[in-house]
Amino acid sequence: MKLIITDLDNTLLRSDKSISEYTVKVFEKCRTQGYLIAFATARAENAMARFVEEIKPHIIVSDGGATINVKGEIIYRNLMAQDDVATIVKMCRQFTNDTGLITVECDEGYFCNFVPSDPDRHAAFTYSDFKNFRTPAYKITSELENDEWVEEISRTCPNCTVINFTGEKWRRFAARNSEKETALRILADYIGINMIDIIAFGDDTNDLGMLRLAGTAVAVSSAIDEVKTVSDYIADSNDRDGVAKFLETTILT
Repeated sequence: MKLIITDLDNTLLRSDKSISEYTVKVFEKCRTQGYLIAFATARAENAMARFVEEIKPHIIVSDGGATINVKGEIIYRNLMAQDDVATIVKMCRQFTNDTGLITVECDEGYFCNFVPSDPDRHAAFTYSDFKNFRTPAYKITSELENDEWVEEISRTCPNCTVINFTGEKWRRFAARNSEKETALRILADYIGINMIDIIAFGDDTNDLGMLRLAGTAVAVSSAIDEVKTVSDYIADSNDRDGVAKFLETTILT
């Protein structure tokens, strides 16, 4: 293996959004032995500063695949057009009678119409009522109860894709080719490695494409069944340092 790429929430991170000292030490050993380390997450880069400081990844795939940062250099960025952003935000507001939760990540910052409970996201957000929002964006997330609403948004904005998160009503909208699997293809080509030399870890729907591409796919035991089905191995749960345990017992010498 040459590249270790892992999702964050509910995969590398424990349920309380912490990273254990044990996990930090395992990743330090991986780095010392020459492995490239990458995060691949739906989070914006400014909402994971604490985890970057602890693990020190070489690569950050953020916003679900819309941005790729390799050792401080942005090699890929894929924004939704401002007209699509304005339309999706307007439709989300209309469907929920202006009571639904919305977030938008763009170059100008991370905007929400509520106060995020996650302290990492809380530290990075700017409040917006989204009444006149039309800035190009990496992603929009909105809490939408009705699948028909989501389908109507998809029909209205065909240049965008949507991901539904398991067990939640949060929907993530982004420009096409802003998925983790697209980012992994671009990244592998950029750094010159084969998919067979990549080990990937995940737990949810937005990890499926990345796991299918990687030479070795690992689901944490707390992952959804579909993720477990496409994976080569099942590691321990995120709350029991599953990623770090797998790396220590499988690739470290």
